[in-house]
Amino acid sequence: MGACLCLSVPAFGADFGERHTWTIDVDLGVPSTSSDLGPWTTGELGKLRFDASDGLGGHRVMADYRGHMTQTLWVRAVLDYVDDASPGVDFTEAYLDWRPLPKSANHHQVRFGAFYPPLSLENGDSGWASPFTTSFSAINTWLGEEIRPVGIEWSLRRRLGFAGSPHELRTFAAAFYGNDPAGTLLFWRGWSLHDRQTRLDDRLEIPPVPVFGPGGVIVGLRDQALEPFEEIDDEPGFYTGVEWRFARRALLQLASYDNRADPWSFRDGQWGWRTEFSQVAAQIDLPGGVGLVSQWMTGEAYWLIATTPSGSTTPATRLVREEFESRFLLLTKQISPLHRLSARYDTFEMTREASLDIDRGHAWTWAYHYQPTPKLSLALEWLTIDSRRDMLWGYFYGLPAQATERQWRLQLSYRLRNTDAT
Repeated sequence: MGACLCLSVPAFGADFGERHTWTIDVDLGVPSTSSDLGPWTTGELGKLRFDASDGLGGHRVMADYRGHMTQTLWVRAVLDYVDDASPGVDFTEAYLDWRPLPKSANHHQVRFGAFYPPLSLENGDSGWASPFTTSFSAINTWLGEEIRPVGIEWSLRRRLGFAGSPHELRTFAAAFYGNDPAGTLLFWRGWSLHDRQTRLDDRLEIPPVPVFGPGGVIVGLRDQALEPFEEIDDEPGFYTGVEWRFARRALLQLASYDNRADPWSFRDGQWGWRTEFSQVAAQIDLPGGVGLVSQWMTGEAYWLIATTPSGSTTPATRLVREEFESRFLLLTKQISPLHRLSARYDTFEMTREASLDIDRGHAWTWAYHYQPTPKLSLALEWLTIDSRRDMLWGYFYGLPAQATERQWRLQLSYRLRNTDAT
C-alpha cells in the first residue's frame, strides 16, 4: 500500500477499541514572508497568515480526544490554541459518533455536533492537519476557515461484490444549522493558503467595507468582523456525497454542499450568504510509491451589497451572485521512513457574473518533512502565490491589481499520544 492513502484518509473501519485516546501537538515555527500586503489575520488583504515582522512563535497547540462511552458510542473533541486573529483556546470540533453493530453488509455511522464535513482528502492527520504540507490547499484552507456545520450526519459504507472484494462504497448526507455567513471571507479577502483553522467561537477581522457617498463615490472604509458559523435565518442547510474506494490504492469522491441561507437575513451584525458548491476529489497510489491527491470545487454565493451596519437596506441595495472555483494537484513521496517530499499546484478564481475578476491566481507549494522520532518532526515549506484582484484592490482600496506573495516556513512539531485501554 502506498504512502498517500494510508496517511491522508482514515480507514472507514478505524479502530476505536481503546476507551480513551488523545493526541497533543505543539507547533513552533519561523516564517519568512515577502509581501507588500498585511496578513489576513489582522483584517488586511494579504493571503498569508504571517507577515515579515513575525519571528519564532507558537503557531498552534492542539489536543484531539476520542472517548469510548459505550460499545457503539464515542465522543470526540478537538481543542485548539492559536495566538493570532481571534486568539486563545477554543474547539474546532466537538461531536458524538454512533456506530451501531452491523447486522448486514451495511455499516452505518451517525455523527451529531460540530464537525468538518468529510470533504477533504488532504487533511487526514490529527486535528484536521495535513501530513503532506504545512499550509493547506486553497480549497481546504477555505473549508477550515468558513465551513463547520452544527448538525447531524449519517453515512453508510458497504463492500461491493464478493467477500474480500477490494471495492467499497460509502455515501453520506447531513442536515445542519449555522454556517449562514459562509462565503463572506472568501469574497472580501479572496482565496488563501495557510493552516489556521477557525474555531467555533472565533470572531475574525476581515477587510473593511467601502462607504459610498453621493454619486457612488467612496468616502471611507468601515471595519467589519465575521463569525462564520452563526445561524441567521433559522433554516437548515445540507450536504451529500458518495465515495468509491478500491482497496487503499484509489478513492474517488463526489459531493455537494448548500447552506440554504437567506441573503436578506441579518442577525447580530452578520448577514446571510447563500453559498453552495460541488466538488470532485481523488486519491491514487501511483507507481514508484508516489501518492496523488487532487480536488476540484466550483460554486456560487448570493449576497446583498449596499446595506447598513444595523442590518437595513438602502435604495442601492441589490442581490449579486459571485462564482468561485478552485483546483489543486498534490504529489507526495515517502523517500524513506524519515523523509517525505511533497509538491502542490493550486489555481483559484472568483468572478461576478463571469465578467469581473474578484480574485484569480495560482500557487506553488513545496514541502520537506523529516521525522526522526514518533514524537518529533521538522518541516520546511516554500509557498508562492500570484493573484489578481481587479475589483477589490483597484476600485475599493486603490491598490495595484497584481500581487505576488512568498513565504518560507520552518516548523518544529512535538506530538504526544496516549492510549488508556482500561
